[in-house]
Amino acid sequence: MRPNVIFSLLFLIPIMAWGQPSETMKYLNSWQVKNFAKNSEKIGDIYSSIEYYEAVLQKNPHQLSTKFKLAQLYQQSRNYPVAQQYYHEVFEADKEAYVDALFYRGLMKKMQGDYKGAKEDFSLFSKMIKGSKLQDEFKKRIKNEIDGCDLALKLKEKPLDVFILHLDTSINKAHAEASPFPVAGNKIWYASLKTDKLFYIDVNNDTIYPTRQLFVAQKKGEKWINEGLLDGPFNETNIHVLNPALNPAGNRLYFTKCQRNWKNKMVCAIYLSEKIDGQWSEPVKLGSHINDPKYTSTQPTVGIDSKTQSEVLYFVSDREGGKGGLDIWYSIYNAKKNEFKTPRNAGNKINTFGDEMTPFYDIETHALYFSSDGWPSIGGLDVFKAQGELTQFSSPENIGFPINSSADDLYFVVSKNREGGFFVSNRKGIVPLLHETCCDDIFEYRWANYINIVLIGRIYGIKDSTLYEQLEQQIVDKQFIEELDQETDKVNPLPNKKVDLYVVQGNERIYIKSVQTNDKGEFNFNLEPKKDYKILIDNYGFFNKELTVSTQNITQSDTLRADAIYINIVPLEPIIIKNIYYEYAKWNLTDSSKAILDRTVYKLMVENPRIIVEIASHTDSVSSDEYNLKLSQKRAESVVKYLISKGIEKERLVAKGYGESKPIAPNTNPDGTDNPEGRQKNRRTEFRIIGSLDQYSKIIYEE
Repeated sequence: MRPNVIFSLLFLIPIMAWGQPSETMKYLNSWQVKNFAKNSEKIGDIYSSIEYYEAVLQKNPHQLSTKFKLAQLYQQSRNYPVAQQYYHEVFEADKEAYVDALFYRGLMKKMQGDYKGAKEDFSLFSKMIKGSKLQDEFKKRIKNEIDGCDLALKLKEKPLDVFILHLDTSINKAHAEASPFPVAGNKIWYASLKTDKLFYIDVNNDTIYPTRQLFVAQKKGEKWINEGLLDGPFNETNIHVLNPALNPAGNRLYFTKCQRNWKNKMVCAIYLSEKIDGQWSEPVKLGSHINDPKYTSTQPTVGIDSKTQSEVLYFVSDREGGKGGLDIWYSIYNAKKNEFKTPRNAGNKINTFGDEMTPFYDIETHALYFSSDGWPSIGGLDVFKAQGELTQFSSPENIGFPINSSADDLYFVVSKNREGGFFVSNRKGIVPLLHETCCDDIFEYRWANYINIVLIGRIYGIKDSTLYEQLEQQIVDKQFIEELDQETDKVNPLPNKKVDLYVVQGNERIYIKSVQTNDKGEFNFNLEPKKDYKILIDNYGFFNKELTVSTQNITQSDTLRADAIYINIVPLEPIIIKNIYYEYAKWNLTDSSKAILDRTVYKLMVENPRIIVEIASHTDSVSSDEYNLKLSQKRAESVVKYLISKGIEKERLVAKGYGESKPIAPNTNPDGTDNPEGRQKNRRTEFRIIGSLDQYSKIIYEE
């Protein structure tokens, strides 16, 4: 029974009506008026449909089906008080037939900030549908909405320290504004329809009606002023153009064009324009695997894949394979082939049974901001933040009140200076078209106390193992660092060293970004407050160097220092671990051997995600050379296959069988008799690090 609100959420409320109902109804009888109401609803003309149904209700004031339909339509138009009243009347008149009206009445209360009343309705609804078919249909939504009511009361007790500014009528008009995108500290691009009235379409003529187009706004003093249409080959007559998104280099602009298809469904497609010699090229519609003509593809944002440094296009679609109505998808761009890979769903860490939309990817913090009504929200659509990439994200966090309100809040973006940004909302205080929460306007937010946290570190390579052990226990101060710099025969800063930053959330460790040390071995990261971080540096021995940093208690801008991180560049001695067994004359790993691998080499490769390992298998001298060589190769391959099954990339593993060619002990005694102990030592599997480290060491596994 849930109203179909995808159109209004995707496209931000209809701006036109297909004919003027008050004029049309003069010539219609009652059943004709109702048919016009149904047809208007079918083509997405909500306002005309409301007028027609209201006329039907005047003639049949007790017709509950018409009241329920009006409640749904008013909900879609985001007229929450009127929708609530109609849901209330329907439910009170027939609680059995229209029990779901109780749920939507609660939802309308929630959208107006009446969290106590909303929670009472949701709880009562849950009891009334217990044991019915509706219980399964509404189970997730009821819990989600009740959790949202509790969350709202909690978040309002501790509001964000933020100023919110409603941009004036130079930018915000009575129709819905959308997709603000910062392109500089004092400039944004955004989508708007510059008019303050509702248009009625005459289906009998070819009049060109206004559509949303891309505009530029400039900040002058403390005010944002509209500077006119965005210059370039983007805007197009009779097609809605919105959702601009630049890649990090600023030379590739993604945006969407939206129009109705032959089924009268509003469908958006993503286009790309490239800046060549300072000029934007003619936009090209991305291929059918991105723009499937049966579905909408819209609201692009651009990230960077941490492994390949390729562009990642995140976008919104209602295509098959999603988790709910609208989902966030992604596709990785292959620059060499100039093509996008097949899109993949961002996964259930982001997408829910509800709608997820208006993503913005912040490359600096590796964070995805998006709006959703499928996670507990304090209104309808709330803004959430999750750190990570592709399908690997931390659990989304509601970014809080008052950026999130009891209304819909979406299109959240971070400004270039990171001290604020923009979002879109239909909260009270907008420039209204028909009622006070009808339409979306652009708001600016500014942090009252922006906290800028910088971590500065320096990495040294230690050539003396004794000194390394001493330094691990050393209390570092400025004088010590200066003295350390003079020990060039034993200590050197490490340039071009890759340093990885992760944010820690519970048991999850989410990758944020990587930097290279400079010629002095220095690196730095910008950190966020109220976070726990881990910093990992590849060691020259077995395990990464790991540093833990917390900003949980930092309440003002600060610079943190990790001035002396020591890396042991002395080759380690081989580590011998026993008990890797195979069945006699076979290559299958036993369960006990798998357990040993899990605790050792698998752990090593997970903690050192860029090392390459050779798995080398050896036998004793029993049987022929040819037989032993084949057996050892299969045994090495069995270990590789097992590690791959655990998630280790095959590119990081090399299987090599040496047979009996490299014994480490005699197979026979000097008198020619059998040497069981020697043969046992020779039946071994070795793990050797052959990539990523300046000097490799080995872990030897013996039977």
